[in-house]
Amino acid sequence: MKTSLNWLKRYTSIPWTAEQLADALTLAGLEVEDISHSGTVPDGIVVARIAGVESHPNADRLQLCRVDVGGDVEHQIICGASNCAAGKKVALATLGVTMPDGMVIRKCKIRGVESSGMLCSLRELGLGDEHDGIWILPEDATVGQQVNELVEADAVIDWEVTPNRPDWLSHFGIAREIAALTGESLEVPDAEIRDTCGPTDDSTVRVTVASPELCDRYTAREIRDVRIGPSPEWMQRCLQAVGLRPINNVVDITNFVLLECGQPLHAFDLDRIADAKLDIRRATSGEIFVALNGQSLELNSEHLVVADGASALALAGVIGGESSEITDCTVNVLLESAAFDASNIRKTSKELGVSTDSSYRFERGVDVQMVEYASRRAATLMCELAGGRLSGEAIDIVARPAVSNDITCRFSRVNAVLGVDISPADIVDIFSRLRLPVRESNDSFCSVCVPSFRLDLTREVDLIEEVARLYGLNRIPSASDSAARVNVLSEDTYLPVQDLRQQLIGLGLNECVNYSLIARRDVLLPVGCGEDVIQELSYPLSSDQDILRPGLINSMLDTVSGNLARGNSSIRLFEIGRIFRKGLVGCEPLEICVVVSGARNPERFSDEREALLDFYDLRGVIDDLMDLRRIRDYTARPHADSRFRSGVCAEISAGGEIIGTMGEISGQLSETIRAKHPVFIALLRVDRLLTATASTDTIAYKTASHFPAVTRDVAFSADEALMNQTVVDHVIGLDVAHLERIDLTDIYRDAKVLGDGRKSMVYTITYRASDRTLTDDEVNVQQEKIRHALIDSLPIQIR
Repeated sequence: MKTSLNWLKRYTSIPWTAEQLADALTLAGLEVEDISHSGTVPDGIVVARIAGVESHPNADRLQLCRVDVGGDVEHQIICGASNCAAGKKVALATLGVTMPDGMVIRKCKIRGVESSGMLCSLRELGLGDEHDGIWILPEDATVGQQVNELVEADAVIDWEVTPNRPDWLSHFGIAREIAALTGESLEVPDAEIRDTCGPTDDSTVRVTVASPELCDRYTAREIRDVRIGPSPEWMQRCLQAVGLRPINNVVDITNFVLLECGQPLHAFDLDRIADAKLDIRRATSGEIFVALNGQSLELNSEHLVVADGASALALAGVIGGESSEITDCTVNVLLESAAFDASNIRKTSKELGVSTDSSYRFERGVDVQMVEYASRRAATLMCELAGGRLSGEAIDIVARPAVSNDITCRFSRVNAVLGVDISPADIVDIFSRLRLPVRESNDSFCSVCVPSFRLDLTREVDLIEEVARLYGLNRIPSASDSAARVNVLSEDTYLPVQDLRQQLIGLGLNECVNYSLIARRDVLLPVGCGEDVIQELSYPLSSDQDILRPGLINSMLDTVSGNLARGNSSIRLFEIGRIFRKGLVGCEPLEICVVVSGARNPERFSDEREALLDFYDLRGVIDDLMDLRRIRDYTARPHADSRFRSGVCAEISAGGEIIGTMGEISGQLSETIRAKHPVFIALLRVDRLLTATASTDTIAYKTASHFPAVTRDVAFSADEALMNQTVVDHVIGLDVAHLERIDLTDIYRDAKVLGDGRKSMVYTITYRASDRTLTDDEVNVQQEKIRHALIDSLPIQIR
């Protein structure tokens, strides 16, 4: 919102410079975006009279002007403006003057003819944007006078108005705020319709409001016999100062009142209104409206229009139409002032991509009481400045009258919230300066009647904020925060989970976060959830979010499906989130869901790129996680779970307590997400993982051996039930010298060779010494020790 400092001074006395005013209002809650100065014309630019004009001998578009600056000698100036004529008084930049843009005026030859100065336009003087011709000065300007004596310096302040304060979107609104701060009087703009406006006749236009839900109030006034012409110099300067281009007196008056009072107005050419009637109605679907800017808009039934008997004349609250705009031929005017529904105007403006000064104010809400006042103010100016006369009484249709709202403000509450001691009299005085009428006041409280222009005041705390603004936010002392002793860091429940999260990220997994609400239809039996554990919502927002998730697997499968649908088939994800089940009353445990699928090495080439992640890659992630957490007694044993494929599922335990499950998802779930490659998922209970006993052994580091390793294989047949972990634990427990590692390298099954329920297992055992190369005899002794121990302790047959 741009305001001119000179314009503001029409309504109240301002004891500050533009910068001081900006600082004062910023402390009162109205911030400033920019300050610019204008009207500072350099010395040496004087009033000159054009004594004569001749054509340039060497240029068709240039003229030789003889100008008089009050001395005995006339100056010859070459000018290309079309409006330079003999007898006109103009602004002449004399030799040696530095113009606002930095150009220095010097004597020069233009097409062979000497020129001794420059006739200036408003733009060249920094007084406006007009540059179609030179600036023609008033007839009463004194020849030879400095132009800066005729022009009043001005400052334009661009305010950053918050959406809840539409009352600041006008010069009068800003002036009201300034008067509240300074305590000066506030001059209300004249809106008295005097007898000099001319005789009145019966109104000829009929107005109906067919959509009262979108129009709180609508007023119309007929002004006849107007004479279209330029608006007065003072009004043009006001409009130009804030960036508006003067058009003609009628249009300029509507723009002036808009910026003065904050109430949008529109002027129709009365003689172009078909059937002499206006209807404020919803547009018909597909109705075409041609706006003032020439843009053709297709409307629908959600858009409000002002229409005559033939078509829409204006898009209500947004922009007028070509068919009834004010032209040089306009004689009779219908002046509109209304209060349209803010949300409807906002929606219309956004849908159609049309934003104007009017729509900007209607979107934020206008003062219903200002509607009629602004109409009177504009009508008064049209009678005074355009020679019009009022015809008939004003049409005023009120669909939704303004409702008075009283708010009780407790003085003790004001001081308690602000932390200061302000007397009741000072609080009441602040309300009075803000033009907030106080109906009742005593030692304890006062009752404030909220005026219609303050749409933001609805509660007691809003009034307290007003007191703080006027009292001075900078005067409110800062208070030190009182600190209370909290639990020690070791008792923090968030940090362990955060550490766990960072460990999973460090293992190359990407974290995802899903909604806790899912659809009941997605909780299928294969994911291990029956009706007895589902926690329903009493009032779900939609069928897609009607239950709380009983586990993370559903949400994770949706995430995997979304990645696969978008071509991302290499997946390494995890989520830590709460689960909700009926059996877990008062407890919402955290669960970890890890998923891996797709290419093991997508960045490689050739055959390595085709290798896919498998169960042992997921097992490796879990192994590394347990190792990071130093959980040594962790085991994984075969398990049966309907969510996972038979034979590719393991139950994870630590310290004798089950902490989770991992495996390849079942074929039914895989088909649901249309997976092209096997999908492996691990589900872990966070609470049990965090309470699992970590090893307290000191980590010992030793130098890597420089000597070669020696390997030996041992193969045997055993029952299908024999697990790899049993064999590994048994070998490690033998205290074999120089044993470095034991690896299961092959599993073979053949009922004809081995028998039913039997399998062949091959282990590679690696030996290495740190101080020498082992001999075959040394290794063979240890290998035989392992073979005999396996035969004696396990139900196997050495092959």
